[in-house]
Amino acid sequence: MTLVRFHPQAWVNAYAIAVDPEGETEWDVGKVPVDLKSNSDESDSLRDHPNAPAWVRAWRGPFFIEILGQDEPG
Repeated sequence: MTLVRFHPQAWVNAYAIAVDPEGETEWDVGKVPVDLKSNSDESDSLRDHPNAPAWVRAWRGPFFIEILGQDEPG
């Protein structure tokens, strides 16, 4: 299990700033590569994960995804 958090942003004067989310921001994405980093091009693709909230999948503005934790492989 890997828990992630979506951080929505908006452009203001050419800077991405944090904005209030439109709903739940955390979801489980299952198993992901151990070396997956927060706020990376690779983690951005998790926005389209089936467990992601609908508003997250539809978000049109800038954002980043934080990897909160991964279960140790067993």
